[in-house]
Formats: sequence, C-alpha cells, structure tokens
Amino acid sequence: MSDETSGLRIAVAGASGALGRELLAVLSDRRFPAGEIKAFATDRSLGEEVDFDGDFVPIEAAPKTLRGFDALIVCTPQAAALDLVREALQSEVPCIDASGAMAGSEEVPLYVADLCAPSAIENAPLIASPAGVALAWSHLLAAVEGSAGVKRVVGTVLYAASRAGRAGIDALSNETIHLLNQKEPPPSDAFANPVAFDCFPLPASGAPNEGEADNAAQLERELVRDMQRLVSRDIRVSAAAVQVPTFAGDGSSLAIETRSPLPIASARELFAKAPALEVWDEEEITPSTRDSGGRDVAVVGRLREDPSVEHGLLLWLTADTLRLAALNAAKIAEARLGV
Repeated sequence: MSDETSGLRIAVAGASGALGRELLAVLSDRRFPAGEIKAFATDRSLGEEVDFDGDFVPIEAAPKTLRGFDALIVCTPQAAALDLVREALQSEVPCIDASGAMAGSEEVPLYVADLCAPSAIENAPLIASPAGVALAWSHLLAAVEGSAGVKRVVGTVLYAASRAGRAGIDALSNETIHLLNQKEPPPSDAFANPVAFDCFPLPASGAPNEGEADNAAQLERELVRDMQRLVSRDIRVSAAAVQVPTFAGDGSSLAIETRSPLPIASARELFAKAPALEVWDEEEITPSTRDSGGRDVAVVGRLREDPSVEHGLLLWLTADTLRLAALNAAKIAEARLGV
C-alpha cells in the first residue's frame, strides 16, 4: 500500500444494517487501507458497535458535513440514500451507492467489478452498485451474451429474509421460535405476510406494513433495468419475485433463450471461466442457497437444454447476494480510490 492510501477516511452509512456489517467484514478481509472508519446510522442504532478488523467502531449520527472523508459508501435503504448522496456531492466526496437508489440514473455509472472497465469510474463523483441478485445474473448473462447472444431470459428469484435487512432476519427468527413453541408469532413490519415455514409471491405494489422494504414490481423492474444496462439494451427479461423462509442466500431458476446455439458442454466451460461464477458438475449435488453462503461467487447448477425453444438453457443459480453486494461495493472503493 502506498503512503497516499495508508490512512483513508471512509464513511459508511447504514453501518448497523445487514449490508453495512457485511461490507465492513469484506473490507477487513481484503485489508482495505482505512485509517479511519466512521460508521453512522439512524437514531435507533446509536450506542451500538460494529466490528472492523477486530476493533469495535461506535455507531454515530450522520455528520453535518462529509468534507475531509475520502469516500462515502451508502448501505441504507433506498429512501434514506438520496440525502446522503446529495451531501457527498456537495462535499465533493466520492460516493458509492450500494442502496440501489441511483442505479436507474443513466448519468451515474452502474459498475460491476470484473465485468466493467475500471476506466468507467475514474474520477466519477458518484458510482452505483447493483443489488446482489443483479450482480449474480449479470456475470452469467454477460458470459452468454458474449458467446451466443441473449435473446430472452425468464427467471424466478427466491428471496431470503435478508432481503429486508436485519429486520427481515429478526422477523424470520422470531416467527420460527414462536411457531416451534406453538405460540402465535409476533407482528412484524418486515414482510407483507408471515414468512416462517411459508412461501409467497411478493406483493405486486405498495406495502401493507411500513417496514416492508420492497415490492415485487419494484424488484422485478430494477432487475430488468440493470440487465439492460449491464448486459444488452436488446435483452428481454421477465422476472418473478418469491419470498422464501431462509435467512440468507437467494436462488434463481433461469430459462435463457440464446440467439445462436450454445451446447451444454460449452456453456459449462464458459461459466467455469467467468471470474465470478462457479459451476458444480452434474455428479455433484445441486447447490442449495445454503451452499452459496459466504462465497464470493455465484454457483451454477442443474445446467441443461431447454426443449421448448430452438436455442435455450435451463439452470439454477444461487448466491450469497448480501456478500456479493458488499464485495462489489468494496471493489468499487478500491478501484475508485486506487488502492
């Protein structure tokens, strides 16, 4: 590490949440040269501490100004991100938005490490990082696009409770404990329906509970948008969002129609060479969402031909999407700050 980067001052917004904590763990694992980490969140998290490289960092209120920091990484829900982004721009501090709030702005670079060129974010004041599911899909679909072209993708995403952050994980845990003890689960604002031991499509629009982070229409629309920005403007994508009672790790069942033939053996070799993918052989057990936990790659399994179209693939893709989102944000910080 150079003298110029040995004491970087990094502000992390939403540090008490699931993504914020995972980001700090990733930065620590990668030995990011932070001389100071400023962790801040909402008032209800004040007094808590988060771990960074073995040190306990107190959660503080957002500073009045970000001047003097080398970067701000936003890990808050989308609704809370815009004011933070605005303050970073006014303070002339590079901002990495991992909340998803800025991913739809065409003037803001949408960056995926190992897929996009570092020159795309050189000196950029604001950089958007896609959601974890979009990160997993983009690496796979970009590989297919470069080899055989992607005509259409139909996917069903099975979202874990971590989609709703710490509140979602806590809700699933509390509901599970109560039901196992034959008690009525406590009410929760994290999901539209009780989630323990059940599956349901996410609500199409709106949120019956104040704490509901997203809805199906929003998640599906954002996934389509990100694939068109990252893979091809001509790609046609149809997605469905389903909530499942798992704590972490999202799975996707994908049907990919290609423009030219892509034999299964060639597809397997293609995915095996991709920097952020891992392929399980047919002899192995199909990877579960739990198998993807803690991995820095998305895992491909049950790869086979789709007999319903002329050129098509069917496959299962699973990833620790919280980990992928944190890792991508960390890699953006490294590329933008030159460390």
